[in-house]
Amino acid sequence: MYLKMKEIISKAMNSGMDFTRGSTIKSFLNRMDIDPDVYDRVYIFLKNSAFKNSFSRVPFEERIVLLPHCMRDVTKCKAEFTDHGYLCSECGSCSIGDIKKMADGLGYNGVYVIPGGSMARKIMEELKPTAIVGVACFMELAENMEQVVVFNIIPQGIPLSKDGCKDTTVDLYEVETILRQR
Repeated sequence: MYLKMKEIISKAMNSGMDFTRGSTIKSFLNRMDIDPDVYDRVYIFLKNSAFKNSFSRVPFEERIVLLPHCMRDVTKCKAEFTDHGYLCSECGSCSIGDIKKMADGLGYNGVYVIPGGSMARKIMEELKPTAIVGVACFMELAENMEQVVVFNIIPQGIPLSKDGCKDTTVDLYEVETILRQR
């Protein structure tokens, strides 16, 4: 699957098409007879590729991180719910604290653990970050990466490695790699 994905992305990037809009990518994938179930995965990889250089030029302090609340261990989490989502107390019950430490150490403008897209929009409207790192399941990530264009925000998306709306996980190495992009 990974090699097939690399081949698709390579063809797409070499086509000269503007892949900042999901409709363009969907049209491209339809012409290549790509399975519609693969659309979100390819879209995220293409969007990340298209914005990688721009994202890398944004200072850390102009970036934020949005994490899904489903990464929390709800039985142990000590986070307080606020107007901007859950405020991680770094209790160690999940990987959110590790991601927060990484981002804070680099000087990011905040890590927000949110329950959904409406809170993401609220945060983007209020904080007006230049760039955003988002973590979510493929479907949510694709939808949200499409929406950030409206806010003129440069995105990088990281799909969950285990999704399912509860006890989800993400590859911390992949998160750190994207957080450190310069």
